[in-house]
Amino acid sequence: MDLAGKDPGLIQVIRMRGRVMVALMIRELHTRFGRENLGYVWLFMEPAMLGVGVGLWQLASRGSAAMPGDLNKFSFFLIGYILFYLFRTLVGRSTHGVAANQQLLYHSRVTIEAVMWSRSVLDGAAVAICIAIFLLMIGMALGDWPSDPLQMMWGAVMMMLLAHGTGLIFLAGTGINAQLVDRIVHPFTYLSIPFSGMFYMVWWLPGPMQEVLLWSPLIHIMEFTREGQFGRRVPYSYDLTYIIGWIIVVNFIGLCALRAAKPHMEH
Repeated sequence: MDLAGKDPGLIQVIRMRGRVMVALMIRELHTRFGRENLGYVWLFMEPAMLGVGVGLWQLASRGSAAMPGDLNKFSFFLIGYILFYLFRTLVGRSTHGVAANQQLLYHSRVTIEAVMWSRSVLDGAAVAICIAIFLLMIGMALGDWPSDPLQMMWGAVMMMLLAHGTGLIFLAGTGINAQLVDRIVHPFTYLSIPFSGMFYMVWWLPGPMQEVLLWSPLIHIMEFTREGQFGRRVPYSYDLTYIIGWIIVVNFIGLCALRAAKPHMEH
């Protein structure tokens, strides 16, 4: 029987999309690091080195003073920075996602959304693996094992999804004024640091400041992840409904904006 005229089924579509995603991720690896196998190590080494640097810097600057709740200072800042690194990287690189893959968009199966998803999943997986390795090393060296590693991985996934949606909004903005958006995106990521909870926990701060900072979804994700890291030793402030709501909203706005901007981006 001739099936050429039939539309592909759901399973076939999923498989096709999966093959496209894998191909795009492999191409992204080759583009960033070349075709040398050891080059791929830098996908993990970049967040690892930066995280260790921030952890050691905070450890040295704070001296022997104990942290509130007697938390491990090195692991606190290390994991906090690596998690924020994921947000900063995905948002910071989002404006160049189309330009770096412009020639691929002439293939009907390759879309801007697929390109962006491949980049987000690749960086998200690298950060998740990096966090898992450090948690194992910290546990073996210091005896400070995470309370709930799965919860920490969910935190990384939510950070990736929030960054992905935010990146789509900035990418869509390049269709209007690429130069302006490119100048805005990097200050935006650095100005997000005080609202990320990377260097503090909400319960350390006075009440009025807590109320202001808890408008930031980044802090909710950071607090959720740290609960998985340290357990119920200290109080946490997060709302999963608020996090999921932000993820849905920014991704919906990003997809709508991207759809409107596509005619100005693909030519």
